[in-house]
Amino acid sequence: MTLITQLKNGRGFTLIEITVYVSILALVSLVIVVFVNQLLGVNETTRRTRESLDNARRVLDTIAQEIRHADSVYTPTSSFGVNPGQLGLETSRDVPTDENTTFVDFYVDNNGVYIKRESQAAQLLTSEKVKVTDLTFTNLNGATSRPAIRLSVTVEYNSPISGPKNTVTLKSTAVLRSI
Repeated sequence: MTLITQLKNGRGFTLIEITVYVSILALVSLVIVVFVNQLLGVNETTRRTRESLDNARRVLDTIAQEIRHADSVYTPTSSFGVNPGQLGLETSRDVPTDENTTFVDFYVDNNGVYIKRESQAAQLLTSEKVKVTDLTFTNLNGATSRPAIRLSVTVEYNSPISGPKNTVTLKSTAVLRSI
């Protein structure tokens, strides 16, 4: 029997049946809303962590590449073992016209990591969506081996809303080229 036939016969839905159907519908709707909300939260957390990881990786890769191509560490502008640290390198790569060597500096300013090449403007290596909470350099200058720099960077997603910090810490060691 269809609903119209039931209504014509005077046998419609009772108040109890309607209440049960509405309650079941509300319960199913609530479960769906909670599931979708949790799914969106996990997606946002994953996105923030990926943003932090991508920025930390970019900083680490850029600094390590410059270290590998550097002739020496320029100690007057370098700060080792402190946070935030600063690294100065002397290099013969990408030198200005009429020069044999140039200098490259890495430092933290306003929660971002910058690269500053001699006679050029400083460039921000990190996104404005993240903040760098740690940048530490350690000089591993061994007497029998080539000089190396151990670097550690901690990047945190910079969000005005509360929630997980999505902090990522990466460490690496890069060896200077032999002269």
